[in-house]
Amino acid sequence: MNRLLLGAVGVITMVTSATAADLAARPYAKAPAHVAPILTWTGFYVGGQGGGGWGRSNEIYFNAPNTAAFVGTQTYDTSGGFAGGVVGYNWQSGAFVLGLEGDYHWADISGRSAVINVGPPNLGDTYYTKLRSFGDIKGRLGYAAGPALFFVSGGAAVGDIQHRYDAALNGGAANTFVANDTRWGYTVGAGLEYMFAPNWSAKVEYNYIDLGKSTIRYSPTIATLRSEWDDTFHTVKAGINYHFNWGGPVVAKY
Repeated sequence: MNRLLLGAVGVITMVTSATAADLAARPYAKAPAHVAPILTWTGFYVGGQGGGGWGRSNEIYFNAPNTAAFVGTQTYDTSGGFAGGVVGYNWQSGAFVLGLEGDYHWADISGRSAVINVGPPNLGDTYYTKLRSFGDIKGRLGYAAGPALFFVSGGAAVGDIQHRYDAALNGGAANTFVANDTRWGYTVGAGLEYMFAPNWSAKVEYNYIDLGKSTIRYSPTIATLRSEWDDTFHTVKAGINYHFNWGGPVVAKY
């Protein structure tokens, strides 16, 4: 009996030792490292935006008498709203973001001069300006602070402007002159964009737009018989962009 007990104890000891040695030799496997995406502004984006604009239209009537009855220079305000879309690309290096974007808007930003007393008799003529659409192609330089992007921008601007000398208020339609011009100028601005969800950002932006000079000719033969307008606009817009991030997410392990 004693020999049987000693043999059983020996077998148990051998199995226990083998099991312990096997466990010690088994390699230790770490749990998978957790990865978390790092926000990146790099990639293409598209979006919709809209807002309000205001400006100043400075009109000069060349060859005007410039008398108390007829002042040949008019300055008046314009205002209204707009809506449109944007497409662009960002490239981020560290905290700095370079971008190129283009946008276009349908607009109704308009204004009319005070009544011009041409007389006698006093006809009550007016000048009129309307920005019907506008867009731009501009570069952006930004600084990223987490999900926020502060940026400045500048580039070329284009606008479809209508100017009118309106005598029709008195039934004088024959003396109404209209010019529809596509004008090129420049724009500068600044804004803030915030990534509020993966691939989605919201922004607010201010832009100053100068579209140069437009002209109405009142006579096909007398070059000096014309009006010129110098138009500038301020716009404030808000929008939402979708970022494709085609380069793939950047990840960090911890």
